[in-house]
Amino acid sequence: MVRFNGRHFTAFDRQNTPGAELSGVFSILPEDDGGVLFGTAADGVFRYYRGRWQPLGAEEEAHHLPVSGMLRDRDGALWIASAKRLLRMDGDGYLHDAGAAAGLPAARVITLVADGEGGLLVATEAGGVTRLRDGQASGWGVDWLGTELVRALARDGEGGWLAGGDDGVRWRHADGRIEHFRPGQRVDAVLRDRLGAIWMNFSSGQLVRRSNGGDERLQVPGTVGQALLEDREGLVWVGSTDGLYRVAEVAAVGFTQEDGLGSDYVRSVLQSDDGALWIGHAGGLNRWYQGRMQTIGLVPDGGRDPSVLSLDYRDGMLWAGTYDRGVLRLDMQGRVRERIRLGEHTEPMVRAVLADASGGVWIGGTHGLAHYHDGRLESWLDSQGQPQSVVQALYRDVDGTLWIGTTGGMAALDGTGAIRRWAGGRDMPAQYVFDFLRDAAGDLWIASDRGLLRMRGDTFHVYDHRHGLPRDKLFRILDDQRGNFWLSSNHGIFRVARGEFDQIDAGTRRLLAVHVVDRSDGMPGNQGNGASMPSGWRADNGALLFPTSAGLGLIDPRIAGHDDGRVPPVVFESLAVDGVEQPLQAGLQLGPGTRRLAVGYAALNFRAPDKLRYRYRLHGFDAGWVEAGAGTEALYTNLPPGRYRLEVQAMTLPLDWTRQESIGSAVMALEVVPPLWKRPSSRLLGLLLLAGAVALGFWLHTASYRRNQRRLHREISVRTEELSEKNRALEAADRERGSLMQRLEHQATHDELTGLPNRRAADRRLQQAVARARSAVTPLCVALADVDHFKHINDNHGHEVGDHVLQRIATVLRGDDDCAGMVFAARHGGEEFLLVLEGMGRHDALRRLRELHVRVAGLQIVAPDGSPVPVTISIGVAHLQPGCDDARSLLVAADRQLYRAKREGRNRVVG
Repeated sequence: MVRFNGRHFTAFDRQNTPGAELSGVFSILPEDDGGVLFGTAADGVFRYYRGRWQPLGAEEEAHHLPVSGMLRDRDGALWIASAKRLLRMDGDGYLHDAGAAAGLPAARVITLVADGEGGLLVATEAGGVTRLRDGQASGWGVDWLGTELVRALARDGEGGWLAGGDDGVRWRHADGRIEHFRPGQRVDAVLRDRLGAIWMNFSSGQLVRRSNGGDERLQVPGTVGQALLEDREGLVWVGSTDGLYRVAEVAAVGFTQEDGLGSDYVRSVLQSDDGALWIGHAGGLNRWYQGRMQTIGLVPDGGRDPSVLSLDYRDGMLWAGTYDRGVLRLDMQGRVRERIRLGEHTEPMVRAVLADASGGVWIGGTHGLAHYHDGRLESWLDSQGQPQSVVQALYRDVDGTLWIGTTGGMAALDGTGAIRRWAGGRDMPAQYVFDFLRDAAGDLWIASDRGLLRMRGDTFHVYDHRHGLPRDKLFRILDDQRGNFWLSSNHGIFRVARGEFDQIDAGTRRLLAVHVVDRSDGMPGNQGNGASMPSGWRADNGALLFPTSAGLGLIDPRIAGHDDGRVPPVVFESLAVDGVEQPLQAGLQLGPGTRRLAVGYAALNFRAPDKLRYRYRLHGFDAGWVEAGAGTEALYTNLPPGRYRLEVQAMTLPLDWTRQESIGSAVMALEVVPPLWKRPSSRLLGLLLLAGAVALGFWLHTASYRRNQRRLHREISVRTEELSEKNRALEAADRERGSLMQRLEHQATHDELTGLPNRRAADRRLQQAVARARSAVTPLCVALADVDHFKHINDNHGHEVGDHVLQRIATVLRGDDDCAGMVFAARHGGEEFLLVLEGMGRHDALRRLRELHVRVAGLQIVAPDGSPVPVTISIGVAHLQPGCDDARSLLVAADRQLYRAKREGRNRVVG
């Protein structure tokens, strides 16, 4: 059996899973309580529930059945199709040959379906369909199926039935109408999806989708079989001889070399008035017109066509800027009419061309900006003295202003010929400018390497990763005329509602809701191409076209994002305590001394699993949510005793945790059990004993006092000196009680064996050290030290030697005069010690810890039998830094470094 969570496949078989004696799984049946039944080729039925496997059935025969199908009826009985028998397993696990008892033909059962009225529909190799109800068999569907061999039977979702067999598919509607299609062809599986389309698997190996009366053959590698399923997201899953395939409506498709493109590295695209698409790429130029891809030859002698970086169209003419052949003017048939050379010896790269009404063209590239008209080339803006200021974007505003995007800022050329410049990083927030767009409100939008800029008057507003954009570097801005901006990047295409930028400016919104369209949506590649023009286009039919490094992407904005807001179910998948896998169970209890807890989780989204984002929180421990991004594991170390609740939340991009209605979640309760001496009952008993001792002492003390008083009254004249002695005794007793209270306080904050501060005192000291370091902006390092092979020492030499080892190491860590006051050491638990190094940077801390590490390795410890006991420690070090600036994150970082030291061979300092 294989489980798929949208990202990973996990196999369960007899080789890797105790109890899963699966000889081959032929059928799967989910149950209402979360369990799953698996029918095997020769070992009966197995039940999987909360990580445990067990065979089903109370008798030996049940454990050696070939199972081809299963069904639970409304009474809870399990029906099993096995060989040429239909069996019924009762609640006690005993088998009954229900098929023979009801008169069912002795033939292999092909299909087993509930009829929705308390009965079962059974199709066998004997032909036709038999209905079983109340132990009686009767013919079913004889009027429309006859005795035809039925291989697939499914409801149509509207009260009717679909039946597939050797003579195609018959559809009996709820009103009694019967349709028959694909006669004479064998159909092995059939279903009707939620959109009304009928899916059919043919014995010839084809998958066919029938909708609106027309059939569409879908290309599935291999030969399809009986595996055909629609999931809760509307995705159709098909099994074939080549594997498992998902069929889904996608928001994007791609043009690649397989479709006739000369190169998959597409740089520019536009549509001319006749509806043709012109596609510039690394291999030249293509024209897509009326469903046919045409290669446009750009070199008259048949040589290698140049890379086309930029395109523009006006008045029936196409202008193409190239990598090293200047600018070409073509007619609508793709014939080169004129070639414009820009250099005498070396042609500059032309990254932008923009035709004007006079018949000329503006040309931008590594040479700067020039204008060509009637054979005359005029330079307007060059890069002399600024070799990095390459012109890569040109945009004509509604008022005639020419906006120029460069690698060093931007410029504007007005109708009078005056040029205004904005230097990158000085006059404007960005350095590289890739595109412009003027909206209906009059704002100028700018795609740049510092995010999306809005220029209103002379003021720039910046929208970048701080506002929710996945990446800051943006190449193209398209308005889909549906209220959205589409922004191309190196990590997919971003869709953002135009009004959300106003909400950001008004302070009513903190993050943009960004929908990302990428490979998972059908795009040929995630890397969009920029620094060319135009690097995106809105076609006449509303489709959006974006060049990528893997082909030309075409997006249907009506489909993109229609699943936004779908709540993904969240499940816990794995649980490991101190590196050992544990079964998932309710009410998890962790014993005292548990050092490391790792919980794996997943959200079940099969349409776009890469767009899931997670956060988690351990209530009772975490102060707030831990943002996990795409990570699927929650990790905790050295949890103090207590009751906790781990909550994991997930949502599909666009990410906005304020949209509670779109968040899926799962909760796991767990408890870390305290050691015996820390339990409330033990503490209560200790308090009672202490109170009894105090009461007894007080009673004894007052009784002695009363006797002394009586004696004083009788012998006041001769016992004056004796009274003074008694007073001195009372003062001594009072001092002794004060000393006792001091010892009790010391015992509450120090480890009895080593004399070092205990975990409680260490946590308080670490919190104080972090607060001091952050307040005074001084360095702070934290280390976790663990005794190497301590269990080996206990096992080979006894626990007394182990205790002696801990005491000797504590003496070293406590420090001598040389390091007193520099290193605070505490026993963190078991053979682990915590070291806090205030005022030390990472370099000094590593030096000091290596000195301690050497001193520990030099300890001379001898076992009772005279054999030497070698002792070494492994130390993991973390230092205070952004992202690791509180006590918990420092401990987690130090624990990771300690694990690294262990993996690298122990007896070392790592940090």
